[in-house]
Amino acid sequence: MAWDFSTDPEFQEKLDWVEQFCKEEIEPLEYVFPYAVRSRDPKVQALVKERQDQIKAQGLWAIFLDEELGGPGYGQLKLGLLNEILGRYPSAPQMFGAAAPDTGNMEMLAAYGTDEQKERWLKPMLDQKLWSAYSMTEPQGGRTPTCSGPTPCATATSGSSTGRSGSPAPAGWPTSCS
Repeated sequence: MAWDFSTDPEFQEKLDWVEQFCKEEIEPLEYVFPYAVRSRDPKVQALVKERQDQIKAQGLWAIFLDEELGGPGYGQLKLGLLNEILGRYPSAPQMFGAAAPDTGNMEMLAAYGTDEQKERWLKPMLDQKLWSAYSMTEPQGGRTPTCSGPTPCATATSGSSTGRSGSPAPAGWPTSCS
């Protein structure tokens, strides 16, 4: 049995359009106006809107949302192929309305939010009038477990840690404490 890894021709046309659009429209714009999507300059906003209108006309806005949530419903495989292209251009995910952490927050709101929450939070995020944020709560900062308490201190016999939690140190963490 052979597997066919080809992309269906209709979707390949979308991928080709995205690649060309990113090269010819998004990349030059980000060289001249980095972070153009978040610019407050009305002239830059007009340039962004013009490109986003083209993206929307192609049915490629908010590509991560399923159809029942208001998106194109491409599924994980097609989304992966699209993101492979978008990931090559720093501002492309925002230009396509598909940048983290907004994507996850919009998915949650679209699937589980009340009508009031959708109106207050989802609609402005989809319209890029509002952006969500990600924040860490560790007082000493950082995103890795080694930057926050407790300090892992696995020993050959106990597998314990020091600090506030008292839970065993996960495999692969340092075996001695300073």
